[in-house]
Amino acid sequence: MDRIGIVVHTGREHVEEVAKHLAVRCAHRGIEAIVIHDERAPASLEAIIAVGGDGTVLRAAAVALTIGVPVAGVNVGRVGYLAEFAVDEIDDLVDALAEDRVHVVDRLTIEVRHRGRSAVAVNDVVVEKAVTQRIIQIAVTINGNRFARYRADGVIVATPVGSTAYSLSAGGPVVDPDVAALVLTPVAPHSLLSRSLILSPSAVVGFDIELDRSAQINVDGRGFAGVEPGEHVEVRRCDRPIGFVTLGRHPFPQAVRHQFGLDHA
Repeated sequence: MDRIGIVVHTGREHVEEVAKHLAVRCAHRGIEAIVIHDERAPASLEAIIAVGGDGTVLRAAAVALTIGVPVAGVNVGRVGYLAEFAVDEIDDLVDALAEDRVHVVDRLTIEVRHRGRSAVAVNDVVVEKAVTQRIIQIAVTINGNRFARYRADGVIVATPVGSTAYSLSAGGPVVDPDVAALVLTPVAPHSLLSRSLILSPSAVVGFDIELDRSAQINVDGRGFAGVEPGEHVEVRRCDRPIGFVTLGRHPFPQAVRHQFGLDHA
């Protein structure tokens, strides 16, 4: 690779120093590195490198999706699921980029559609209450067929990559990212059905907001749109996967073991 973009989480301690080391190492190997400050990036870039944590990787992934290139994450702090590379692996990462020795794995993404607009998520789409004190009522359909009616704080549709994020904290399962599936998880439901549902990757999940309480849609933790009672939202697999750069050093079970503190168990 000859030209990459760098997305930096400037609010984290030591991150700028790490990003500077990455840029210097790239220059040493003949790779031009451009710091990206928003979601616009030159189409000539061949990869996007995030320096920070999983949230920074999600920002970088949004940029990568717009220009169709893979993303890699350098974690400054504790190891995350998305930011695969530790700081002491930067030199190895850059060497592999310069020598075209990296492996790119495609991961499933999902798309939300509402009022003629759409957005793509790497982790999850959440339809949730807009007012903190008031739960909402959501009728859920799967492939056009009625499934369930939830009175809850919200409902999450997660990718396997996103199963370790908000869905996990809401009681959802950890799903190997090699598995193609959608994960439907209610958030604090007032319902007998409180378990997650693992769906086919071809499933189309519909949400209809009922009663008189509005909701909101969040895509990878960012606000996308408000939803009024009577409106319909659809979530489905996106035809654009996201590529993650890997050297194959940190397989998923190892990442889970580390994240849950099982290294010494």
